[in-house]
Amino acid sequence: MKAQLPKTIFVALAVSAFVLSACSSGSSESGSAEVDTSAAQSVEEVETPGDYQVGDTGPGGGIVFFDAGSVQPWGRYLEAGPQLDPTEWCGEDWELDIPGTVTAIGSGAANTKLMVDACKAGAATSVSEFDGGGLTDWFLPSKDELNELYEQRDTVGGFGIGNDGSSFDAYWSSTQSDAGTTGFADVAWTQYFDGGEQQGNDCKCNVYGVLPVRAF
Repeated sequence: MKAQLPKTIFVALAVSAFVLSACSSGSSESGSAEVDTSAAQSVEEVETPGDYQVGDTGPGGGIVFFDAGSVQPWGRYLEAGPQLDPTEWCGEDWELDIPGTVTAIGSGAANTKLMVDACKAGAATSVSEFDGGGLTDWFLPSKDELNELYEQRDTVGGFGIGNDGSSFDAYWSSTQSDAGTTGFADVAWTQYFDGGEQQGNDCKCNVYGVLPVRAF
């Protein structure tokens, strides 16, 4: 008579075989998941927009004038559209205080929104109504963004002559200055494209150039 394994040992062996089979199946599924993830990453890389160079035409039809080198919270590139008609900074409300505007690259859009919300007319209103390339996210550049645009003035071109044939040298930034008369916020930062000087004491009542800019 053949010796038979106790029932408890037989059950244990069966359970062990089932666990091993399940683990093997799980490993196979895990390997497939890794392949799928890699494939998804490859698709994302393919769909990522190609790099732009300074001087290229941007998505809005403007000229790319700044590349941050990597994606920032505000985007990576800045493009400049065609200059608009010269105007005052905030229309006739040249003594209107608009706190919160700053100078840094990436702040032009937020600055412009503050201006549009407060001003009835002027430079920010003009750029907010501009829809070059069918896009409506154009803004007035901040002080530092405007300086980057000045640095690439030869690449972008078209500065100094208004649409009506008038000539001018200064352009508005969206950065209010604190250099105004005591008790008044009557000045904003400008840049002169005939020499590069940035001034923080130009009266908002002056009629200067307006350049729409957008980030992407």
